[in-house]
Amino acid sequence: MKETITKLHKNRIFTLLVWLIVVFIAIISAPNITNTLQSYSQPTFSTNSQPAKADQLRQQWGYDLGNTSTVTVVYHNPNGKLTTQQQQKISKAIDSLKKQQSLYSIKRIVTPSTNVAGQAQLLSKDGSTQMISLDIDAKTNTLRVLVNQLVGQVKVKGLKSYVTSPEIVRDVNNQKTAQVTQLVLVTLFIASVLIIGIYFRAVLAPLISFINLFIAFVTSYSLSTLLAQHFKLPFSQYVPIEIGIATLVMGTIWNIYIYRKLRNVIALQKESRYATKQTIADLRFPIIVVGGALTIIFALCGFINFDQIQSLWALAITYPVLILVTLTLNPVFTAALGESIFWPTSAPTKPLVSHYWTRATDFSLWQPIASFLVVLYITLPFIYFYHNSLNFSPMTNLTETNQATKGARVLQAHFSQGKATPVTIYLKSNQPLDNEKYLQHIDALTNKLQHTQGVSAVYSLTQPGGMPIDKYYVSNQLAAIGVSTKQATGQLSQASNGIQTNSKSLNLAALKQQVKDMAKLVQRSNQIIRDSSNLASQVNSAAANSNISVQKNASRRVQSYQRQINALNQSLQSVSSGLGQLASEGNVIQNYGQNSYNNLQSYSQQISAVQKQLKKVSNQVDSSTNQLNGIYDYLNGLQKSGAANVYYITKAQLSDTDFLQTMLNYTSKDKKITTIQVVLKNAPSSKSNLKQMTKLQNQVSLQLRGTPLSKAKVAFTGEPMIQSINQSKMNHHFGTLLILLIAGVLLTVFAVSRSILQPLYWTVAFIMSAITGFQLTYLTMHFVAGIKQFDWQVPLIAVAILTAVAAWQIIALGLSFRYTELSLLEWIRPTMASWGQMMRYIMLVVVALAVALTFGASYAMIEIALIVIFTGCVYYLILPMIVSSMGKLAITLPNKKNLLKNK
Repeated sequence: MKETITKLHKNRIFTLLVWLIVVFIAIISAPNITNTLQSYSQPTFSTNSQPAKADQLRQQWGYDLGNTSTVTVVYHNPNGKLTTQQQQKISKAIDSLKKQQSLYSIKRIVTPSTNVAGQAQLLSKDGSTQMISLDIDAKTNTLRVLVNQLVGQVKVKGLKSYVTSPEIVRDVNNQKTAQVTQLVLVTLFIASVLIIGIYFRAVLAPLISFINLFIAFVTSYSLSTLLAQHFKLPFSQYVPIEIGIATLVMGTIWNIYIYRKLRNVIALQKESRYATKQTIADLRFPIIVVGGALTIIFALCGFINFDQIQSLWALAITYPVLILVTLTLNPVFTAALGESIFWPTSAPTKPLVSHYWTRATDFSLWQPIASFLVVLYITLPFIYFYHNSLNFSPMTNLTETNQATKGARVLQAHFSQGKATPVTIYLKSNQPLDNEKYLQHIDALTNKLQHTQGVSAVYSLTQPGGMPIDKYYVSNQLAAIGVSTKQATGQLSQASNGIQTNSKSLNLAALKQQVKDMAKLVQRSNQIIRDSSNLASQVNSAAANSNISVQKNASRRVQSYQRQINALNQSLQSVSSGLGQLASEGNVIQNYGQNSYNNLQSYSQQISAVQKQLKKVSNQVDSSTNQLNGIYDYLNGLQKSGAANVYYITKAQLSDTDFLQTMLNYTSKDKKITTIQVVLKNAPSSKSNLKQMTKLQNQVSLQLRGTPLSKAKVAFTGEPMIQSINQSKMNHHFGTLLILLIAGVLLTVFAVSRSILQPLYWTVAFIMSAITGFQLTYLTMHFVAGIKQFDWQVPLIAVAILTAVAAWQIIALGLSFRYTELSLLEWIRPTMASWGQMMRYIMLVVVALAVALTFGASYAMIEIALIVIFTGCVYYLILPMIVSSMGKLAITLPNKKNLLKNK
C-alpha cells in the first residue's frame, strides 16, 4: 500500500485529484456571469457622496416610495401631434395599468391628469410626445423583469411606446456587457487553443493548455465573486472579462514557455518525469517573480479610493491561482505523457531568425544616437499630440435597436437633449415646507437655477410646470387691490355728485342713503388698509431679498402709501360724521317745521349752515377721490416693479386643490422633503458635465445662504451627477493607478536585474509604446468609425493587460541581464537575437487574443484590442533599438572620445 501511494505521489495523482475537487467546487459555487453582472449593474458610491445622500433622503419620503425606482413610459406619434382619440387610448392603457399596479409593483403613477399644474413637464411642445412617470418597487422581481413585462402592457395601437430611464439604460448596457463577456471568453479560449496548436503543431498540447487555463479561470472567477459577496468588496461589470484576459494572456505565454522548454529538454532527456522536473525548476522562478509582482501590484489597487480601480483586486486572486495551476497541474500531464504531448510532431522545429531584430541591433550598435532619434521619430509625434477624451455615458456601446435607448432618443429629440437624464435635487428642512416662509425661497432657488447657463428647464414645488404660477405672486395680488381702489374712487365720485345735489335741495331720505353709502366706503377703506398692511409686509420681504438701495426705496414708497391711506380713512370718517350730523339736524328741522312757523327763520339759518357743511363735505370727498387716484397710480407702478415679483401664497391658496396635488407630487409625507428636477440643455458630456454639476451645486449653496433653508440638507442625484463623480474620480485616481503599476514593475525589475538605468530605459520604451498605441487607436476609431471618445472603462482594462505583458517581457529580460557572465555590449547581440525569436511568439499571442476581443461587436472591446495590438507592435519595433543604443551609450558616453567611434 505504501509503495502504491508513493507511486501515485510520484506521478502527481494527488495533485490532479485536488484540482479536480477544487474545480468541481468552483463550478458549483460560481454564479452565472449574467446574474453576477446584473447584481452589479448600478454604480455604487460611498455614504458621503451626493447620490448616496439623495438615496437616504429618498428612503424617508414616505408613501411607500422609499425603495422605488422611477421609470418613464414614453408615447410618441411619429406622424405629428397626438390626437384627442390617441390621448384617450393612452388614458385607457394607463387605467388598465392602474388596475394591475400590485402585479407590476407600481407604487405611484403620475400623468398629465394627476399633475395638472405640471403638464408642461410631461407633454412636448410639439404635442407629439407624452410622458407617464411610474415609481416601481422591484422587491420580488428585478427591474429588468418588470420592464420587460411593462413594455407589452403599455402598448397603444398607432403609437410608439417605450419604457426607459437612466437606470434601465444602464441595466441594458450591463446586459450587453454580459453577452459580450461570454462571447469574448469563448473566443479567447478558442484563440488560445489555436495559438498553442499552431506553435507546436500538436493536438494534445493545446488540449492540456485549455484544461489548465479553464481550471484557473473558473477557480479565480468563483473565488473572486464569493469574496466580493461575503466581504462587500468592489466588483465592476468588467471583472469577469478582466479575469479571463489575464488568465489567457499570461497563461498562454507561460504554457508556451513550459512546453517549449520541455521539448528541448526531452530531446536530451527522454525520461518524461525528470524532464518535467527540470523544466519546472528552470521556469519556476521567473513565473513566480512575475506573477508575484502582478499580485502585489493589483492588490495595492484596492487602496485607491475609486471602486472601478479597486475592483482590480480580483486580478490579485487570478495570478496566484494561475501560478499554482501552471506549476502544479501542467507537470501532471507532461510527466504522464512525455514526448507524446507534442504528437504528431516528434522533433522540435527549427526556430526562425528575426531578421528585423538582428538588423535593428546592428544599426543601433553602429549608430546609437541615430537609432535613438529613429525611436523618437516613431513615437514622439503621437506623444506630443496625445489626445485623451473619455465618454462616461452607458449608451456608448448600445445600438438603437433597444427600446429603452429608443425611448431616451425620442425624449432628447422632442423635449431637450438632457430630458432623458435629468438632475434631481433633494432638499430637506427641519420644518414642514407647506408655508409661505419656505415656499418663497424655494421659488427663488427655482428661478436662480432656471437662469443658470446650460439649464433647459426646472420643475419644483412652486413651479411644477417649469413656469411661475401668476396667482401665487405679489404682482397678481397688487392688481386685485388696485381694482378695489379704482372701485372706491368711482363710488366716491358718485358720493360727491350726490352731496352737491343735496346741498341744493335738502332731501332727508337722500341724506340717510348718503350716510349709509359713506359707511360702506369707510368699511372699504378699512379693508384697503388691511390689504395694504399685508402688501407692505410682502414688499418689505421682497426688499429684504434685494440690495440696500432697493430696500430704502421700497420702504419709503410703502410708508408714503400707508400715510395716504390713513389720511383718506380719516377724511372718510369725517365726511361720514358730518353727514350723520346733517341727517339728525334734518330730522329736528322737519319736526319743528310742522309745528311752528316761528321756527322757520331759525330753520332757514340752519339750512344755510347745512349747505355750507355739505360744500365742505363735498370738498373733502373730492380731495379723497384725488388721493385714491394717486394711490391707484402708485399701486400700478409698484405692480410693474421688481419688488412685486415675489412668491406669496395665502392660507386659502395653500388649501386649494391644485396646490394640494402639487404638494403630493413634490413633497414627502411629512412635508419636510421636496425635490427640484433640473433638465439640462445637452446630454451629459465629459467636456462640460463636471463643470455643469459644480456650477449647479454652487448656485444652490449660494442661493440658500442666509435664508430659513440655509441649514437644510441638500443632495444631488441623476445620471449627470453619477457621470461627473466617475469623471472626477477617474481624473484624480487614474494617474495614481499608472504610478502604482509603473513603480511596481520598475521596483521588481530593479530587484531581479540588480540594475537601474537599463531596466528604466526598457520600461520607458514600453510607456512610450503604450501612449503611441492609445493615440493610434484614437485616430483609427475616429477616421474609421467616427468615434471621438473612448469608453471610460477602456483605459482601465487596457493598462491591466499591458501591465501584465510589460511585466513578463521586462522582468524576464532583467533576469537574463542578471545571470549573464558577459559584459553589457557582449550581452546585447545574442540576447536580442534570441529575444527576437521569442517576441514574435509573444506578439502572436497578444495579437491573436486581442483580435479575439473584437468578436464581441463592442466598441469598448475593439478599442482595447487596438490599443494592445498597436502597443505590442510599436514595442516590438523600438525595443531592440532602445536596448542596443542605450546599452552602447552607457559604455561610450562616459568617454567622449569614443562617442563617435563605430564599435
